[in-house]
Amino acid sequence: MSASSAPDPSYTDTGTYTHNSGWPLVRDQFKSLYPVIRGFLLLQFEAHSMPQDAVEYLTRCLDYNTFNSGDSDYYLRTGHHVVEAAEAFKGRRLDDSEYQKAAILGWAVIFLHSYFLVSDNLIDQVTTSRGKPSWHHLEDIGFKALNDALLLEGAVYQLVREHFREESCYIDVLELLHETRHPAFFRNPIPNYQFPINHQRAANIYKSAIYSFYLPVALSMIICGFPVEKASSVDFDYYDAVLDILLPLGEYAHIQGEYFDSRSGNLPKPRSWCFDIVRTSGSPQQLATLEKYFGKEDPTSQLYVKMVFVEAGVDARYKQYSEDAYTRISALIDALPELRSPSGDAVLRRSVFRALLAEIHYRVD
Repeated sequence: MSASSAPDPSYTDTGTYTHNSGWPLVRDQFKSLYPVIRGFLLLQFEAHSMPQDAVEYLTRCLDYNTFNSGDSDYYLRTGHHVVEAAEAFKGRRLDDSEYQKAAILGWAVIFLHSYFLVSDNLIDQVTTSRGKPSWHHLEDIGFKALNDALLLEGAVYQLVREHFREESCYIDVLELLHETRHPAFFRNPIPNYQFPINHQRAANIYKSAIYSFYLPVALSMIICGFPVEKASSVDFDYYDAVLDILLPLGEYAHIQGEYFDSRSGNLPKPRSWCFDIVRTSGSPQQLATLEKYFGKEDPTSQLYVKMVFVEAGVDARYKQYSEDAYTRISALIDALPELRSPSGDAVLRRSVFRALLAEIHYRVD
């Protein structure tokens, strides 16, 4: 990577690396940072005179829930969005120092994902996650997973402190991470946007939208010099403008995931979008069948559930929803002004958001 901060004439803003043949190489570069991160975290652990078996247990916890998690490409892409967005905002490749900082924040996003996933799976008693047994469902883990979730969350702040405490953006990064994980953040009224679903579903989707889409982009904006606080009431609010796009985009991604789960045989949760379609527009018989067989893991029950989804026209409804969401979010992106950061070396480019939308819209289950 070039160490120059000047525009790189070889750089082409494709929006994202995940849709071209270069993703495997970029992914491997991003993954190569994990052993360094893990080594740092283990050294911090050992500094408190932890016994060797505790160090080995932490190693296993980190590897299972972050680096070797099932469907790892999806979560690696989410973390790597910090890097992608920073390069798109700056319009050039990042130098070595910039890349390391962006990648560290990307891994912080992945660790925060893992914290949420381990704790939520324990609370909901989910037996499988990311294509393998949930951490708490392993025979020797159980309720120890609650403590392990806190270890994963703590790793986020250890990483940020180590790499950003001397940076002017340190407080902004910390406050964003704290806001993202604080439960009250998900229960607050949603500015300029109303989810057409019940409160609990809205809270779940809001949380997913915030830490899967808004958090990586907002972290990238911070390190690219977009101010978090407005100097005056008439100044443009970069972060509210981005949030207005990424909330509905996150809703789209969340509903798509629930729909794909229903097609693949993974039964969605009762308050899923597919279930709501049957509840609001299906026949009483279809709803009764769904309530009788839903949540049972035997093949016959799953077949009945999938048959109800077919009869209720869930596929057609999702296709229409997907096209409408794409059109609606595209219009929001087109309306985003491409403003330059006060420092002058970054632009709030629409291509970042078009790439995220394309990643969802053209995803196949």
